[in-house]
Amino acid sequence: MDTMPRALPRALNQPNYALNNRRRNSWIVIGSILLIAILGYFTRWICDDALIFTRIVEQILAGNGPVYNLGERAEASTSTLWQWLLAFAGFVFGRSDTSTLSWMLGLLLSAAGFGFAVSATIRLHGGRAAAMVPCGVLVLLGVRPVWQYATSGLETGLNTFWMALCWWLLVRLRESTSARSVVAAAFVIGLGPLVRPEQALVAAVFLVALWLVTKPSWRVVLAAVAAAGALPVGYEIFRMGFYGILVPMPALTKNASESFWGRGFGYVGDFVNPYLLWLPLVLCTVLLAGALRRQRTDRIVTLAPVAAGVLSLGYLLKVGGDYMHARMALPIFFLLMLPVLVLPAAKKTRVIGAVLLAWAVFCAGIGQFVPQDGKLIDDERGYYHAWTGKRYPTESADFTPKMKYLKDAVSPRALTYEDPRGRILTTRLRADVPSKSMVTGVYLGTVGVMSPVDAGVVDFWGLANPIGARFEFPTVKPGHSKPLSNAWLLADYADPSAPVLAPGNFAMRADITADQVAAARHALSCGDLAEIQRSTREPMSPGRFWANLTGAVHRTGVTVPPDPFVAERTFCGGP
Repeated sequence: MDTMPRALPRALNQPNYALNNRRRNSWIVIGSILLIAILGYFTRWICDDALIFTRIVEQILAGNGPVYNLGERAEASTSTLWQWLLAFAGFVFGRSDTSTLSWMLGLLLSAAGFGFAVSATIRLHGGRAAAMVPCGVLVLLGVRPVWQYATSGLETGLNTFWMALCWWLLVRLRESTSARSVVAAAFVIGLGPLVRPEQALVAAVFLVALWLVTKPSWRVVLAAVAAAGALPVGYEIFRMGFYGILVPMPALTKNASESFWGRGFGYVGDFVNPYLLWLPLVLCTVLLAGALRRQRTDRIVTLAPVAAGVLSLGYLLKVGGDYMHARMALPIFFLLMLPVLVLPAAKKTRVIGAVLLAWAVFCAGIGQFVPQDGKLIDDERGYYHAWTGKRYPTESADFTPKMKYLKDAVSPRALTYEDPRGRILTTRLRADVPSKSMVTGVYLGTVGVMSPVDAGVVDFWGLANPIGARFEFPTVKPGHSKPLSNAWLLADYADPSAPVLAPGNFAMRADITADQVAAARHALSCGDLAEIQRSTREPMSPGRFWANLTGAVHRTGVTVPPDPFVAERTFCGGP
């Protein structure tokens, strides 16, 4: 008799508890979106690499196709989907310079990604009626690079949004296994290689998880495989036929097929150490272990992003990381946090959540990466903040004043370059170069947006240069280890009848001679090098497309000795 009066009010209050929890969880979702949007806005920026996309979009909107230079088919962008998304945005808003749009769109996608991700994790752990603690959300928001790369003009926002959407679809499909839903989810997951090539690993894991969770019929499996592969395979065929290689040009420049384990561990350590990330990672592992004590389907869904993150971490360690602090580690970090973004409010979760809150406040306040002399990892936002003199460098105009002298030096039908002392030199441009002029660009994005679409830019570091990208230089700083010497520059673009040495013998480097230029020019006319030149510069036709397509595998594996004499012997034969 005594228990009934006490139990009855509690039972009657159950709907109120559920309603209150729904409201709290809705605020967790909204708060996550608002916080990343606000923090991202107050650390907004773009980098020189983002302006590479801007240059390519300008070429697309001008009708020249997805190229960096007129008449030279080189794929300088790593994120195909981001490139075309920016082109679409530029078309809709009538702007060929999409530099400002890039950080805005990146921030919008980052915020939307947080919303999808948190909403999905709430659904996984009991739905909106259960009380939740935002553990993983606190971990993500405590790390400054998460805010900074919410913009940057690069594809990070798109990457976040795609991973979050895949997670959201996978969680939902625990409850709905209709054929149409499975095929639609497979299509979205299959976009991974177009977001970034290495996201093929993540896409593969999510596709396997999708199959394990939904157990579709063979007919649905075939339809899902076709949907997942339609755009990536179609674009790969286009890439091979149009550009003549298997991968984007930066993958060749950065030697993405080689192993640099030591540098990779150093890169990951430089991300973990400044923010004491070992603490939240250990605590989140404890929370994840508790979340796995559930039915098989939920375990598969929970472990899918973790498995994808671990595989991606292995790949990042193998290729040696990146020169931008945290950039390539952030997608892995996001994947690992997905299952624990929020967790049911048990006693242990509340205690750990309180510790994570204290860590997040501490880390957000003082956790900061400081570049060290002799290391090959940079604080890119800090660098461009100092280089442009702008607190928020968010448009191409912020970058160009420092290099205005170079733009003023460009003359029609001239090749503009520098000597070792930094003097700007010019020589006659080869008659068959379609660009009205050519200029060497060390800052590829900045020089690219300074130059009209009918003026070419020769990439000093090889990210957009079919010859320099294949140099055999050992990769030290990713993407910045293969300088293009003036011998190759003049051999490829200068008028052969133009004198190699200017009056006073000052135009060339001490180790560059007319013989070296002649050797490089001869090498470019022989064997595989000649075919590489034809694959990128010969007018596109059905025959050229087929030749590019069938020769793409071999052409991707060609390497070029940086010494012109060695290259001449390699490709032309002789002593």
